[in-house]
Amino acid sequence: MPRRFLCFAVDLPGHLDWGGYLATAQALARRGYDVLWAGGAAVAARVAAAGLPFAPLRTTGWQHGLPPLPPDLDPAQREQARRARALAVWLDPESVGQALAELEAVARTFRPEVILVEPFAAAGVLLAERLDLPLVVVGRPALAPAAADAEAPSAVSVAVARLCETVGVQGRYWDLPRGLPTSPWLHLDFFCRAWYADLPAIGAQTVFCGGLPATRGRRQRGRRPSTVLITLGSTFRDDPAFFRLAAQAAIAAGARPLVVTGGQAEIPGLPAVCEVRPWIDYAAVFPHLAAVVHHGGVATTHAALVYGRPQLVVPHAGDQQAQAGRVTRAGVGYGVRPRDFTAATAPVLLDQLLNDPGLRVAAQHWAHEMHALGGIETAVAALTAL
Repeated sequence: MPRRFLCFAVDLPGHLDWGGYLATAQALARRGYDVLWAGGAAVAARVAAAGLPFAPLRTTGWQHGLPPLPPDLDPAQREQARRARALAVWLDPESVGQALAELEAVARTFRPEVILVEPFAAAGVLLAERLDLPLVVVGRPALAPAAADAEAPSAVSVAVARLCETVGVQGRYWDLPRGLPTSPWLHLDFFCRAWYADLPAIGAQTVFCGGLPATRGRRQRGRRPSTVLITLGSTFRDDPAFFRLAAQAAIAAGARPLVVTGGQAEIPGLPAVCEVRPWIDYAAVFPHLAAVVHHGGVATTHAALVYGRPQLVVPHAGDQQAQAGRVTRAGVGYGVRPRDFTAATAPVLLDQLLNDPGLRVAAQHWAHEMHALGGIETAVAALTAL
């Protein structure tokens, strides 16, 4: 039974979550296990607030401050540029190599028995292979092995292969054809199996944990909320047109927009009635929401399911596309391509999101499915049984 857990995530607040990553580390520490969280200065205060020891890193391998997308791109070009930027932010060999060197120094002192990573924490995946330690991937299920396509490798698989070659590892903890971290030991996923109806083959090392709502912030019964949360998380936040369209559509549907900027100083052109915040506490705010309009990030999608709130997903990159499809398939809302989220369609979508009783019923059904799996307690039990 392991006693020492090294947790690693890139230095973005949303990447501490994944439906329960930081909370699981916190629960392990409360039970007397030795837990160390390694990360960048931007998340140090959040980890400290959770009561966890923190190892500061100068870099986590994530590329911050990429230039905004040019404003004159047509929709197809804009989508292609989003995908290229999404790849560059987490698989740059120089940045990830620097993070790996810092993590190795942390590991020499802490001597972990298990390494936990979120799906974009590439340096942690490489560290586990270098040290020959068990790896736990938090936030994504294990997929059945994929056959390599030598004629048409994807851009992400090429980038991962180049990264592994640069740092001198074989890629044992990577699904190279797909370009995804994978572990033969354990994957913790805070959704439920039915959520992944589009994935017919999921590895047996995946433990589905679902999630439970926090006790604080519960709204009073009988009061139907009218606030719509609008967010793009912390990475793809530089899209003022999205925020303006969503806010205007929410107002037209009779709702109050709560715009969460991901730390941006200002979003030009927002209606004056919007409430604007850089960040929010999901557990405190979600009980008071009517619906959510967002990018399909795991933490936001998860929170909407756990609290039974309809959601509209406008994916910007990566696995957000898949989340958008699952939201539509589950009947809890709609997934819409960015090019189709327009001044003509947004008001119609928001009106349906707020006023279709079928969406609210479906959202409550999925909330019960998530609650039944036990959340953090299930995750802790799986980790301590390794």
